[in-house]
Amino acid sequence: MILLGHNLGGFLAVSYSIKNPGRVKHIILVEPWGFPEFQETVEADRPIPVWIKALGAMFSPFNPLAGLRLVGPLGLTLVQTLRPDFKKKFSSMFLDNTVSEYIYHLNVQSPSGETAFKSMTGSCGWAKRPMLDRLDQLHPDIPISIIYGSRSCIDSISASSIKEMRTNSHVEIITIRGAGHYVYADQPDDFNHKVLQVCENVH
Repeated sequence: MILLGHNLGGFLAVSYSIKNPGRVKHIILVEPWGFPEFQETVEADRPIPVWIKALGAMFSPFNPLAGLRLVGPLGLTLVQTLRPDFKKKFSSMFLDNTVSEYIYHLNVQSPSGETAFKSMTGSCGWAKRPMLDRLDQLHPDIPISIIYGSRSCIDSISASSIKEMRTNSHVEIITIRGAGHYVYADQPDDFNHKVLQVCENVH
């Protein structure tokens, strides 16, 4: 199969492919999370305030979206207020609050995926076991296509690292102009076109 994963899904796609190489013909990573090692980039003149560190320590035992479940029915209003961008991204398909309601109901359920992500995450949202450290275990015959949005906050340096590490394998880096982290929502036509192109070239 052709396995595509966005964000954490990219990390899981490669993990799966390492364990089951015979089941994967091609991997498509979209804005993948968890590949580089933790970088200590805090500037000396911009230290993290003590109160933020204290809050982080206080809330560390909880899942990231525990607050959303805690407020009950008010959670939907909270999603609509804090993330109005979700509605804007899909405005060409939905004029009502379908997307906000979907995001709310998706995250208010039993937090299995959220709990898994928390257990995989270390300091400041970095992966405890970075995928670049295990990439040599991925079969060299499995090609990888990596898609990034040109306006994304996710650093695309990992893609260059993957290309450097897999010199005897096919690694393609694709940039979608005008797209942020949610590439498929920001530039859906261009994204779908690129993915279909990749799929058509898989033998």
